[in-house]
Amino acid sequence: MKLSLKIPPLAQAAIAVFLIWLVDRHAPLYHIDFNYQNLVARVLIGTGLIIALSGVLTFRKLKTTVDPRIPEKAKKLVFTGIYKYTRNPMYLGLLLAITGVAVYSGAFSSLFVVFLFAAFINKYQIIPEEVALQEKFGDSYTHYTRNVRRWL
Repeated sequence: MKLSLKIPPLAQAAIAVFLIWLVDRHAPLYHIDFNYQNLVARVLIGTGLIIALSGVLTFRKLKTTVDPRIPEKAKKLVFTGIYKYTRNPMYLGLLLAITGVAVYSGAFSSLFVVFLFAAFINKYQIIPEEVALQEKFGDSYTHYTRNVRRWL
């Protein structure tokens, strides 16, 4: 099945949040409660949203596409701002936010959804984007990938 670049990352994140809700309600396996759980969840969600938004705003500022389904439309290779630290701040931010939702739910089994999201977005979104960006930007992109990690 050819899923590469087909499902928008925000839809993937929404599906992950829905799956966390399902797991929490119907198959929690083990429920974890700890001091400051809600605070930890909120910090993860807030930090994730700030990181993701920072990536979007940097793309907008440099007038390049934010649509992850068509990476070949990228006008510029972005390596400023948050992109100095991670090649995928939007996906990293979504992952942190989803992790926050999982922590908030308290269902230990919801962490499986977090790992599933990370694996899915890595295989079907990030790697195909990297191939397209490598083809478009060549050595500049190679240099960037050697100096900045995919996630963190």
